[in-house]
Amino acid sequence: MNTVLKLVGSLLVGVLAFLVVGIGVTEALDPYVWPSLMLGLPAGLVAGAALTPLTYLGLTYREEVVATGQPSERTARRFWATLAGIFGFVAGGGLAMGVLSTGAVGLATAMLFGGLPVGIVTAALAAYLVARRDWSGPRSTGSPPANSP
Repeated sequence: MNTVLKLVGSLLVGVLAFLVVGIGVTEALDPYVWPSLMLGLPAGLVAGAALTPLTYLGLTYREEVVATGQPSERTARRFWATLAGIFGFVAGGGLAMGVLSTGAVGLATAMLFGGLPVGIVTAALAAYLVARRDWSGPRSTGSPPANSP
Protein backbone atom coordinates (compact mmCIF):
# COMPACT_ATOMS: atom_id res chain seq x y z
CA MET A 1 0.00 0.00 0.00
CA ASN A 2 1.24 3.45 -0.83
CA THR A 3 2.50 5.55 2.11
CA VAL A 4 0.38 8.53 1.04
CA LEU A 5 -2.69 6.31 0.93
CA LYS A 6 -1.96 5.04 4.45
CA LEU A 7 -1.49 8.61 5.70
CA VAL A 8 -4.74 9.82 4.16
CA GLY A 9 -6.63 6.80 5.50
CA SER A 10 -5.16 7.28 8.97
CA LEU A 11 -6.06 10.97 8.99
CA LEU A 12 -9.58 10.13 7.86
CA VAL A 13 -9.98 7.62 10.70
CA GLY A 14 -8.61 10.19 13.16
CA VAL A 15 -11.04 12.87 12.01
CA LEU A 16 -13.96 10.45 12.12
CA ALA A 17 -12.97 9.34 15.63
CA PHE A 18 -12.76 12.98 16.71
CA LEU A 19 -16.22 13.69 15.35
CA VAL A 20 -17.91 10.54 16.65
CA VAL A 21 -16.39 10.66 20.14
CA GLY A 22 -16.63 14.44 20.46
CA ILE A 23 -20.25 14.61 19.42
CA GLY A 24 -21.15 11.45 21.34
CA VAL A 25 -19.64 12.62 24.63
CA THR A 26 -21.10 16.11 24.19
CA GLU A 27 -24.60 14.77 23.59
CA ALA A 28 -24.40 12.10 26.28
CA LEU A 29 -23.33 14.56 28.96
CA ASP A 30 -25.56 17.43 27.85
CA PRO A 31 -28.25 16.77 30.49
CA TYR A 32 -25.65 16.54 33.27
CA VAL A 33 -22.82 19.00 32.50
CA TRP A 34 -22.95 22.53 31.20
CA PRO A 35 -21.21 23.17 28.85
CA SER A 36 -20.83 19.55 27.81
CA LEU A 37 -18.68 20.60 24.86
CA MET A 38 -15.94 21.27 27.41
CA LEU A 39 -15.72 17.50 27.91
CA GLY A 40 -16.64 16.38 24.39
CA LEU A 41 -13.94 18.38 22.64
CA PRO A 42 -10.97 17.01 24.65
CA ALA A 43 -12.38 13.47 24.49
CA GLY A 44 -12.70 13.75 20.72
CA LEU A 45 -9.21 15.20 20.36
CA VAL A 46 -7.71 12.38 22.40
CA ALA A 47 -9.59 9.72 20.40
CA GLY A 48 -8.53 11.25 17.08
CA ALA A 49 -4.94 11.70 18.21
CA ALA A 50 -4.78 8.09 19.41
CA LEU A 51 -6.42 6.41 16.42
CA THR A 52 -4.45 8.26 13.74
CA PRO A 53 -1.03 6.67 14.47
CA LEU A 54 -2.62 3.38 15.52
CA THR A 55 -4.36 3.11 12.15
CA TYR A 56 -1.17 3.94 10.24
CA LEU A 57 0.87 1.41 12.21
CA GLY A 58 -1.89 -1.20 11.96
CA LEU A 59 -1.96 -0.84 8.17
CA THR A 60 1.84 -1.07 8.02
CA TYR A 61 1.81 -4.10 10.34
CA ARG A 62 -0.80 -5.85 8.20
CA GLU A 63 1.01 -4.98 4.98
CA GLU A 64 4.26 -6.50 6.26
CA VAL A 65 2.52 -9.64 7.52
CA VAL A 66 0.84 -10.17 4.14
CA ALA A 67 4.09 -9.54 2.23
CA THR A 68 6.61 -11.47 4.35
CA GLY A 69 4.62 -13.54 6.83
CA GLN A 70 5.72 -11.48 9.84
CA PRO A 71 6.17 -7.80 10.64
CA SER A 72 9.58 -6.21 11.05
CA GLU A 73 10.82 -5.76 14.60
CA ARG A 74 10.58 -1.98 14.23
CA THR A 75 6.95 -2.07 13.08
CA ALA A 76 5.94 -4.57 15.77
CA ARG A 77 7.65 -2.50 18.47
CA ARG A 78 5.96 0.71 17.32
CA PHE A 79 2.52 -0.87 16.94
CA TRP A 80 2.49 -2.59 20.33
CA ALA A 81 3.99 0.44 22.11
CA THR A 82 1.28 2.64 20.61
CA LEU A 83 -1.42 0.20 21.65
CA ALA A 84 0.04 -0.03 25.17
CA GLY A 85 0.18 3.76 25.37
CA ILE A 86 -3.48 4.05 24.43
CA PHE A 87 -4.43 1.39 26.97
CA GLY A 88 -2.28 3.09 29.63
CA PHE A 89 -3.93 6.43 28.92
CA VAL A 90 -7.44 5.02 29.16
CA ALA A 91 -6.72 2.95 32.27
CA GLY A 92 -4.62 5.49 34.20
CA GLY A 93 -6.57 8.56 33.14
CA GLY A 94 -9.91 6.86 33.66
CA LEU A 95 -8.93 5.68 37.12
CA ALA A 96 -7.66 9.12 38.12
CA MET A 97 -10.77 10.78 36.72
CA GLY A 98 -13.03 8.31 38.51
CA VAL A 99 -11.26 8.80 41.84
CA LEU A 100 -11.29 12.58 41.58
CA SER A 101 -14.89 12.85 40.41
CA THR A 102 -16.18 10.91 43.44
CA GLY A 103 -14.91 13.67 45.73
CA ALA A 104 -15.78 17.33 45.81
CA VAL A 105 -14.37 17.91 42.31
CA GLY A 106 -16.68 18.17 39.31
CA LEU A 107 -16.50 15.82 36.35
CA ALA A 108 -15.00 18.41 33.99
CA THR A 109 -12.30 19.37 36.48
CA ALA A 110 -11.53 15.72 37.20
CA MET A 111 -11.21 14.98 33.48
CA LEU A 112 -9.11 17.98 32.49
CA PHE A 113 -6.89 18.38 35.56
CA GLY A 114 -6.70 14.80 36.81
CA GLY A 115 -7.46 12.30 34.07
CA LEU A 116 -5.57 14.02 31.27
CA PRO A 117 -2.21 14.54 33.04
CA VAL A 118 -2.27 11.15 34.77
CA GLY A 119 -3.33 9.51 31.51
CA ILE A 120 -0.41 11.07 29.63
CA VAL A 121 2.09 9.88 32.24
CA THR A 122 0.70 6.33 32.35
CA ALA A 123 0.56 6.22 28.54
CA ALA A 124 4.21 7.22 28.30
CA LEU A 125 5.18 4.66 30.94
CA ALA A 126 3.22 1.83 29.31
CA ALA A 127 4.59 2.62 25.85
CA TYR A 128 8.14 2.83 27.21
CA LEU A 129 7.87 -0.52 28.97
CA VAL A 130 6.50 -2.27 25.89
CA ALA A 131 9.03 -0.62 23.57
CA ARG A 132 11.89 -1.79 25.82
CA ARG A 133 10.67 -5.39 25.63
CA ASP A 134 12.96 -7.90 23.97
CA TRP A 135 11.38 -8.64 20.57
CA SER A 136 13.93 -11.24 19.44
CA GLY A 137 11.80 -14.16 20.62
CA PRO A 138 12.30 -16.75 23.32
CA ARG A 139 15.82 -17.06 24.58
CA SER A 140 17.61 -20.22 25.55
CA THR A 141 19.11 -20.15 29.03
CA GLY A 142 21.67 -22.80 28.11
CA SER A 143 20.51 -25.23 30.78
CA PRO A 144 18.27 -28.22 30.05
CA PRO A 145 14.62 -28.18 31.10
CA ALA A 146 13.93 -29.26 34.67
CA ASN A 147 11.92 -32.36 33.70
CA SER A 148 14.34 -33.79 31.13
CA PRO A 149 15.73 -37.34 31.71
